[in-house]
Amino acid sequence: MKKVFLLVLFLLLGVAAFAEPGVRKEERKARKDSIRAAEMVGAHRKGTKIKLDGVVLEKEQQSLLLSNINMEDYNDEWSQYAKKRRLGNGLAIGGSSLVVIGGAAELVAVGYVIVGALVVGLTLGQADQSEIDKMMKPAGYFAAGGLAAAGLGVGALAVGIPIRVKADKGMKAICDEYNGASQRVEKSIIFGATNSGVGLSFNF
Repeated sequence: MKKVFLLVLFLLLGVAAFAEPGVRKEERKARKDSIRAAEMVGAHRKGTKIKLDGVVLEKEQQSLLLSNINMEDYNDEWSQYAKKRRLGNGLAIGGSSLVVIGGAAELVAVGYVIVGALVVGLTLGQADQSEIDKMMKPAGYFAAGGLAAAGLGVGALAVGIPIRVKADKGMKAICDEYNGASQRVEKSIIFGATNSGVGLSFNF
């Protein structure tokens, strides 16, 4: 009887062990689905645009949405955040490129040093010193240039990333303001907007 009980226990534990990864996978999927569903409802930032109920708004529709959030026009504020986000992106991309270029220049400098060392080694130190100096001179240029480029790149990244993060937070705050607003443009009007406009204006 004891053996049967232990056998059943082991079988149950084995089933639980095999089932657990599947359960976890389902839990992760359910969590992702709930996040995706939440992002489909209301206004959310997508780049420098706004996604409303899962639909990325066109320029006129976005302008209409921003024109009246609790009786305030957020178009200018959104535009400023969008400009700052583009600036931050530009600095971050440019900075990353400079860091890569600087790293490549340093590799070239190391390559020159290795070649110089090989020449000295293979000639048993009998190589012409002026030729060695001539060979090593570019290594110095590449090393200095690489350090300068990498330094500028790191500086650009240090400035650009916070600018972008701040702009993203500002645009998210505007979307949250719209989602919680007691007075705002009706979705039916926003989705009825066309390239020629909808003939509505708000003046405060």
